[in-house]
Amino acid sequence: IDSHPDIDGLLAGLTSGDLRKIAASMGNVLERVTIEEYPVIEEIKSRMKEEGALGAMMSGSGPTVFGIFEDKEAARKAQERLEKLQLVPQAHVVNVHNNRRRK
Repeated sequence: IDSHPDIDGLLAGLTSGDLRKIAASMGNVLERVTIEEYPVIEEIKSRMKEEGALGAMMSGSGPTVFGIFEDKEAARKAQERLEKLQLVPQAHVVNVHNNRRRK
């Protein structure tokens, strides 16, 4: 749980558009402390991964947990499962858009 982000790996993944590299490079050192107090965070992350998330992580110091999915349908199934299990008060599937244009 005490994982630092791999900044170089994140930058490489973002530059190349490689979601797997991005997911493998994610980390949040605050998760360790926060999960001790709120173990549901780890359960949410585990459920997302079971549904196909390449990676899942708490955002900042919480209260948001997000997953990165290659497939929108898998993300929707994860959303439905989290809601059905009542692990989250809200779950949303969103797209990521890059507004910067490559030259």
